[in-house]
Amino acid sequence: MKETLTPQEKKRLSYNKDHRTHTGEDDRAMRRGWASRKKRVNRKYRRKTDAALRKALEPERIDLLLAGDDQTTRELIRKGLTRENNSRKWGVRTLGEVVKEKLEQSVAPRETNRQRDERLAHTYIQGIVSFERDPKSKLSEALIRSLRGGDGRLWDFLRNNPDWRQRLNTKLLALAKEEQKRTAEAKLKAEEKRKWRSPTTRRRKTE
Repeated sequence: MKETLTPQEKKRLSYNKDHRTHTGEDDRAMRRGWASRKKRVNRKYRRKTDAALRKALEPERIDLLLAGDDQTTRELIRKGLTRENNSRKWGVRTLGEVVKEKLEQSVAPRETNRQRDERLAHTYIQGIVSFERDPKSKLSEALIRSLRGGDGRLWDFLRNNPDWRQRLNTKLLALAKEEQKRTAEAKLKAEEKRKWRSPTTRRRKTE
């Protein structure tokens, strides 16, 4: 026979067993939005894969494949199998840990708006300096997450401090140019490799 638990025991088990997943959203918003975003990502992935498969099955591509040139087909399949990521999860905590933190925050002294602005400004400045030195550091990743997530306080800080905004934009533009350069070099290398594997090119070299 199953043991009957008292309300206190049920609450204690809930604190230890139940958990909360953090994505930067409210708990209800996360539960409602995560499933819909996951469906959207999977639907987009299925459509991209289907489109890539249809292109790979075109008669002219099949002729190239029979001739020994399958680089184009592999490139189409690779692009079609690139899955978009859902929103990032920041971690999982038990319900007891979440309740404990809320209780501690309720009794902690409240900071003023000025103190909060100074603390956030210091955090943003540290993030920008770290981003200039190493874009892959933890502070840099936190700054980029806030920037992409539409953190209103970060945007207010950048609007009120044009010097720091200029430094951040300069670094972002430099990284974008480097990425464009690497992409162009990779495309050129892939094109040269595809031409070298082409039966026509091999036939010319043998002749």
